[in-house]
Amino acid sequence: MDFCLGFYKHPHPQIASDLLVSGRLYLAVATCVWPRAPRAASLGARLAQEPEIRLVGDDPMRQAIDEIAQRLGSPAGPGIQVQTSRLALELVRLGMGWTVVDFLTATRLDPAQMVAMELPDLPPMSLYSYHASAHTPGLHATRMLTMLPGLLHAALSPHTRK
Repeated sequence: MDFCLGFYKHPHPQIASDLLVSGRLYLAVATCVWPRAPRAASLGARLAQEPEIRLVGDDPMRQAIDEIAQRLGSPAGPGIQVQTSRLALELVRLGMGWTVVDFLTATRLDPAQMVAMELPDLPPMSLYSYHASAHTPGLHATRMLTMLPGLLHAALSPHTRK
């Protein structure tokens, strides 16, 4: 494997981590849920009756989801736990609760189905590329890694969003 991507700086000394792009986290909720939420002053009050949809295990997004749930004053308990962010988003789309998504996912949500609200109180999340420190990536991987930051920034720019 020439390289892979991840949302944290890899802790292993034999793995090189190179920052590609950083961005904010977003709260995602279905458009069918948002209008029926009480028009209160705080986001927490609007979502208090909606379950949090969180990821299990050591997924980097789990900590962000749990932190937002605590800040919002969501009822204690596991909420709905799922294995993948794809499943979490599908449950959100169906109006079963809310979750936290990364900046890349937020730019690709269908605004007719989901609302994405930036969470400026949380630190930005970064996307890194990883490769073995002892071996540089091959020619094709190096070319892709050279292009990737520009592609990611273009995907995040406002004029390319849905």
